[in-house]
Amino acid sequence: MSTPVSSSMFTKLKDFLIGRKSGEISPADAEKIQKASYALAHTEIKNKYSPTYLTLLPGLNSEEKQLFEASVYYLARIAANKPKYHQEIIEILQTKASEKRINPEFREYIKQQIKNIL
Repeated sequence: MSTPVSSSMFTKLKDFLIGRKSGEISPADAEKIQKASYALAHTEIKNKYSPTYLTLLPGLNSEEKQLFEASVYYLARIAANKPKYHQEIIEILQTKASEKRINPEFREYIKQQIKNIL
């Protein structure tokens, strides 16, 4: 999170607090620091949420059969149990199944899992 305190203000505040500089902070600078501190204290932290199924997507690009099938299986399980992710996961699996370079055995496994979801 970026702070609204400029680097020059930060340097003045740091020097003042550490005592390296004998000068004082001007009232205008003190007011800016106080406002910035207040704003930071009352800023709501925004939590980014990403669905857990997104962590499984790299496994769809794996050439290793066991890893690929595990990724597809768990994506299918999530789609079957979580209606809000149902359509998104089906679209991802259909897109993967339609790729030309995918192993035919992997394609059949994806199609089988899509049938299980539906």
